[in-house]
Amino acid sequence: MRVLLSRVRIGVREPTYSYRLYVPFREISPERQALIPMHSDYGHSTGLLARVSDVIAPMAHLESAPGVEKHKRGRLIDDVAERVGALLLQVAFPEMREPMVPFRLMIPAAPSNARVFGSIENLSGRYGELAARLPTVTATSLGFRLEGDR
Repeated sequence: MRVLLSRVRIGVREPTYSYRLYVPFREISPERQALIPMHSDYGHSTGLLARVSDVIAPMAHLESAPGVEKHKRGRLIDDVAERVGALLLQVAFPEMREPMVPFRLMIPAAPSNARVFGSIENLSGRYGELAARLPTVTATSLGFRLEGDR
């Protein structure tokens, strides 16, 4: 499965950045695509992209009705997705050393905006497995490798 990793400067005075990881819709099943509520290219002009939490979530979670329980499970799924995202983003952007993908991150070196594609094992519906082995998950154990140059 291909993934898109990005670094975008969002601060004017302070060099703050947004680091994000997305999965192109074409990498996931049409059934999963139909259940993902956010359909966006997130400003990357590469076609529709999915957040990692929507990719790793069990189909039953995506199909469930909105409510408190879905929100609670969603937070757990988001936490695993943010940890996995951080592991992969650190490979592409070594300055991003956070254990979870931060909302914004100050990087004094002020690198340029960048995006890069990588490939990884299929993450669809793997929340349970990833959550169970999260302390030992690495980019390498997920079969991650970068494609091309930054």
